[in-house]
Amino acid sequence: MNSTRKTKKQLIEELDALKERILELETLGKASEQSKREFGKKIGRYFPQVEHMDEAIYVLFDRKYEFVNNKFAELFGVTEDEACSPDFDPMTLVAPESRKFVKNKYRLTSSGEFMTQQYEFTGLKKDGSKIECETFVLLIPYKWGVAIHGMLRNISVRKRIDEELQRSRSDLQIVLNSIPTSIYYLDRNHHFIRANKAFCKSLGLPMESIIGKTIAEIFPNLPKEQLSSFFEINNTVINTGNPKRGFIEILPSLRGRKWFQNDRIPYLDENGNIVGIICISIDISDLRETEEKLWYLSFHDVLTGLYNRTYFEEELLRHEYGRQFPLSVVTVKIDNLQEVNKRDGIAAGNDLLRRTAKLMKIFRTEDVAARISGDKFAILLPTAEKSIGENAIIRLKNALESQDKHPNNAPLNLSFRVTTVEKRGCSLVDVLKQAEAAIA
Repeated sequence: MNSTRKTKKQLIEELDALKERILELETLGKASEQSKREFGKKIGRYFPQVEHMDEAIYVLFDRKYEFVNNKFAELFGVTEDEACSPDFDPMTLVAPESRKFVKNKYRLTSSGEFMTQQYEFTGLKKDGSKIECETFVLLIPYKWGVAIHGMLRNISVRKRIDEELQRSRSDLQIVLNSIPTSIYYLDRNHHFIRANKAFCKSLGLPMESIIGKTIAEIFPNLPKEQLSSFFEINNTVINTGNPKRGFIEILPSLRGRKWFQNDRIPYLDENGNIVGIICISIDISDLRETEEKLWYLSFHDVLTGLYNRTYFEEELLRHEYGRQFPLSVVTVKIDNLQEVNKRDGIAAGNDLLRRTAKLMKIFRTEDVAARISGDKFAILLPTAEKSIGENAIIRLKNALESQDKHPNNAPLNLSFRVTTVEKRGCSLVDVLKQAEAAIA
């Protein structure tokens, strides 16, 4: 309708509607900032060493940085607030020659074509200087989509080492020993023929205990599958002349479990013949531990330690056309959570959530217990008819009664429901949603 033909009442109503929309947008903006701060605190709490790690940590969501740690900011010469600003384009930290490559990785990420990936690219610092970067990315369910959790390290030194090793072999051992990264040479029969001090130190062995031996002789207790993979990758490099990357786990070691990333290149003699391999070995034990924590975070509720809704729904989908019918779904709701949060504070409410999670110990190892929302829990019981689900609720009530007898425990009021599906063919996710609605 033409605005000149609208009545005064219509114009006032449109103005009021516009004001309400502006207020909604302002509220969303404040909520977004609060969510971002809470997310940063969550990462810091889950990885208390995050600011002391050698790797730069970042989280990308909707092509914007949601979180970067101090190491990341220092590496690229930006502040944490600057990187996480809504106006900041992550591509400004990628050198022009790598942008197409990195954008393609982002595209694959948004389409969900992989869960983890590791790749290298050339980064661009704020002052215009370039650095060679290696990043490991992991997809994690977040907000309404999927976030990219990444760990990044500066490998410029390693790149220069590669170039120097191929360019000159004079005074090689002196050069090798001055390099902090582990480097070793193997002949065609997998015997160590040269190693630097850094490699010997990483294994906790003197040079004389390494040279002339194979890894199987140095570590006779290594699993056969690890050894066969190690030798297979070496042979591939020797036979094809192409560099290759592999991983090996060393058990035991001075710190328990150690993981090494081995970048292998052909070792050539003066006539250009391949006589073995040169390997740059990087201790990625910390990276592996962080990766395992990220995997844990993606499928678990951090507060209770139970599985989260994402994992629980995946389990429902997996069982939907399986053979473990009948199956039952038990739902549990904390009736007084909001009341306790308002009266006694969030910490008291969190205590109720943890106590409820402890009750889940009564279930079988094959059952799947999860926190599916703020005050609700669900347990999937495969091959369980309704009577088994009802017995589970009786055991839950008995465990709750025993727990409430403790003098220091605040009252915990729970509601229970069991839903049984006799045979496959219906959507178990819909069954869960109906059970949630019934217990709300």
